[in-house]
Amino acid sequence: MTLSTKPTINGTWIIERQLSSWSNGLFPHESMDLCVSLRIENGNLFYHSVNRSNPDAPPSHFRFDIPLDNCSYPFTGSQRFDHLRGRLLPDGALEILKLQDGAIVIAEIWRRHNDHLLFRWGVSCSAPQSPKARKPIRNISAPSSPTEPDLMLRRSEPGR
Repeated sequence: MTLSTKPTINGTWIIERQLSSWSNGLFPHESMDLCVSLRIENGNLFYHSVNRSNPDAPPSHFRFDIPLDNCSYPFTGSQRFDHLRGRLLPDGALEILKLQDGAIVIAEIWRRHNDHLLFRWGVSCSAPQSPKARKPIRNISAPSSPTEPDLMLRRSEPGR
């Protein structure tokens, strides 16, 4: 067995809310509470997130598993999109596309920065025909990256 030189994104990650932002300036720095578990195994992505940002509502869970073959797969459980598509990029980054009626409405690139940080670059359409790039936060993006991440997550502590 040979060890890969590309860092894996497998693990559980917690939002670094003070280092994350949205282009509309409405990122909830005080209340955002997001935990994301990612696992890539045998060519499939297993994704589970728990969002506890609204203290007046129960946590929302978002879960899927899809092959990383760049093909679209039906998804139920979202009003914003009805299909998912994923693939690994040559540098080891993960691309997730979320589609509604065949059109990409959310595009995400996930890239491990080091043992403790995971970056996500995202673009979404908040209204039809109105793409909105997420606002860069600061110049710490991975090498050869054209923009800065909109979300930064740190490795979860055991027991979270």
